[in-house]
Parts: sequence; C-alpha cells; structure tokens
Amino acid sequence: MAKQYDVLFRLLLLGDSGVGKTCMLRRFTEGEFDPSHISTIGVDFKMKTIEIDGLKVRIQIWDTAGQERYQTITKQYYRHLKSFMLIGIKPYQ
Repeated sequence: MAKQYDVLFRLLLLGDSGVGKTCMLRRFTEGEFDPSHISTIGVDFKMKTIEIDGLKVRIQIWDTAGQERYQTITKQYYRHLKSFMLIGIKPYQ
C-alpha cells in the first residue's frame, strides 16, 4: 500500500489538566468543539492530512493527560521529540 502523504509531522500537546488540549485537538482534526469532555487517560492521538504547496502533510498529534498520576506514562512520549505545543499551564498554588 502506497503512502498517502509526502511528509509526516508528530506533535505532542503538553499542559496541565483541564486547560483545553483535547478540545483544541478535536477542533483542529474534526472541526468540532465540545466543552464537556472526559479527561484523557494516559495518551491519545489523532491524525489529519492537509495540503501545503502541493505536498500532502500528515500531522500526527499526541494528546497527553495533564494529571500528575500519568506522568510516568506521558514522559515516555518525550523521547526523540521534535515538536511540541505547550498549552495554558495553570499557576502553582
């Protein structure tokens, strides 16, 4: 089976719990916004293929859980990381 894209980018979403990582991911990949969602457990991902200057670019977006109890799982996704997006970290209280 031939590749359906020319370039693959992997993007990791990082941030505290409840700051909107999953909402942002669903808005970009599915065009939907749902303010009432269930917290991500561990790591989830979605893909979207877009065309830029005649090239088919596949974006693989990894959505990490913001809860501290999942840090051991999500840290494994940081290895060999080339891109990430840090989303609204809540101030320490």
